[in-house]
Amino acid sequence: DAAQYLTSAMRELHGHQAVKLVIWLPPGEIAAGHGIADSIHHYFHYLDISCRQKLRDTLQRGRSSLVIGLLFLFLCMLLSQWVFTGEHLLDRVLGEGFLIIGWVAMWRPLDLLLYAWWPQLAELRLYRRMQELPVEIRAYPPHQTGSTA
Repeated sequence: DAAQYLTSAMRELHGHQAVKLVIWLPPGEIAAGHGIADSIHHYFHYLDISCRQKLRDTLQRGRSSLVIGLLFLFLCMLLSQWVFTGEHLLDRVLGEGFLIIGWVAMWRPLDLLLYAWWPQLAELRLYRRMQELPVEIRAYPPHQTGSTA
């Protein structure tokens, strides 16, 4: 939950440079909190690696899909030109149908290569910023640590 909150907050800041995470702990727990900054940076480094792999996979899937889509489009164009060359209405409808099917098959590869990777790249940039986020551990101010009795 905390990581989701931090990423949402960083997204809302839209690239402001002067951002620092301040974690307030009870004065007696400050010594135990010194590993928190490293833990936060390592967690976002892990997300960075994971996001990079997803981006690589998306682009690879786009390239593979493009090759398959182009071959399918070529096959559909051949069918349209060679098989359905008659003047009958059915021949013309089937020929045009194959052309349309071939072009529709190109939608997903083009979507992957032109648009699907943009959000992943934005996430990658966000995780890289989060890895370098300054983290400061502070003790509660004295007036907040006492009881209210």
